[in-house]
Amino acid sequence: MNNCTVCGRPTTKKCGKCGLARYCRTQCQRGDRKDHKKICKYPFEIRESEGKGLGLFATRDLEIGDLIFCENPVLYFEDCVELYGNPRKFQDVFDKLGRSEKDQILGLAGRQSDATFANQVMDLRFESSSIDEEWRQALRIFMKNSMSLGLYDEFDSALYITMSRINHNCIPNAEWSFMKDKSLKREVRALRRMRKDEEIFVSYVNDDVSLYPIMSQRKHILKVKWNFDCTCSLCTVNHEENDSQRIKAQELRDDMGQFLKQGNLINAVSAAVQICELVEKCEDLKSDLGLAYLELYDILISAVDARERYGMDDRLIRRHIEAREEYREKAYELFKKTKLENRKDFYNRTIERLAAVGGTRKLIS
Repeated sequence: MNNCTVCGRPTTKKCGKCGLARYCRTQCQRGDRKDHKKICKYPFEIRESEGKGLGLFATRDLEIGDLIFCENPVLYFEDCVELYGNPRKFQDVFDKLGRSEKDQILGLAGRQSDATFANQVMDLRFESSSIDEEWRQALRIFMKNSMSLGLYDEFDSALYITMSRINHNCIPNAEWSFMKDKSLKREVRALRRMRKDEEIFVSYVNDDVSLYPIMSQRKHILKVKWNFDCTCSLCTVNHEENDSQRIKAQELRDDMGQFLKQGNLINAVSAAVQICELVEKCEDLKSDLGLAYLELYDILISAVDARERYGMDDRLIRRHIEAREEYREKAYELFKKTKLENRKDFYNRTIERLAAVGGTRKLIS
């Protein structure tokens, strides 16, 4: 428990941006706003990262869920397929940007400037001599650094300057998310505890291939999409043991899906329980533990319904059914702790669905 910066009362609340000032109520925060604004800043700085160019580093200790920064995109396109078919559309938008915004985009070049796919797109459509090199370079950077937001469909894409500076690690300590208002603005929060001067990392690898991708899968994706070899600890030290854990977790997850399709809830529960136990022991997978518990709770709600309808009973099922609210509560606490809107949204939508068939409707506000 800390004390309010203004009145000294005990409080657990703090400034959402810098995390330094503490306030017990809205009146205290408003009263301190003018003075605090002069020193309030996001808890990171951009500096050289060995072997990676520039990177983001924490300027103070961070707890899970602490806000690192929020950011609006400098460029956004609803349909990148159309954009790649006619790069001149990119030029039209880029030419309208101010000099400062253009320089920010071009400053992202670094190791990303050799985007093979971007070069192919450009070379197929124009003779090099007819292209202004500045916007051509900007398009290469956009193709390699932009991210799909999924607001309209899977083909929309946006470029964020600061977010593009975050380097990759297969054991990320941060994650980006959409904001509560579902605008183009994005936020980055801490996934793990961080010490001052620790580099901030996110994972560039999504779960398209596997929820638990092994080293060879991760390296392939990173090489194809971003043209670099990952040298994080997960890819260089004892990766065989970690790969075997991930393979086991993915096999269990695949089995769980097959058991559910077959209506074999007893074996589905068994697989889900084993996933929770495995993920809990594997340090680099712990950020997915909330999902594992939520999926187990989902299956147990189906098991409750099956037991009531068909009289299905089994010692394993019975024991875990009785503990189902403990699993839901564990999922609730883990999802809530991250304060990430995308995770909260997924949890709430799942719980709303389960509440309609007998689950407990406890949402994250």
